[in-house]
Amino acid sequence: MALLVVTLGMRHENHSEGRLQRGNVMKWQTIKTVLWSAVGGAVVWWIVLGVVFGWMPSGSEERLATDRVQVALLDVRAPICVAKFNLDSDNGERIEALKKANSWAQDDFVEKHGWATMPGDEKPEVGVAAECARRILASRSL
Repeated sequence: MALLVVTLGMRHENHSEGRLQRGNVMKWQTIKTVLWSAVGGAVVWWIVLGVVFGWMPSGSEERLATDRVQVALLDVRAPICVAKFNLDSDNGERIEALKKANSWAQDDFVEKHGWATMPGDEKPEVGVAAECARRILASRSL
């Protein structure tokens, strides 16, 4: 009889521990669901900020601003370069040499003759010579 009581008591303890374990698992499942919902909500919020409100991280804003400044500087400096080319007395011969030059060497040709160097600068800005060569060739092909 005592053996039966001990056995029943152990079963009872195991049964209550099983309920506790299931309760912990259920609590963890609930916590996990809440955490994943928060992560999903944060992702959706970032998308809404970016698409609807135009928000972007500061690093992206700086890169975008730098790119816009570079384009604006090229739009200002390339016509000056073309004007300097047009003022060159030997521009007829030089246009032929520029046309014969490989496309990857045309900017070097423009730099070598000093057309891409702006007044007051010691050397040309990045991209000015290539844009100048493109515009010179485009204006002569019309």
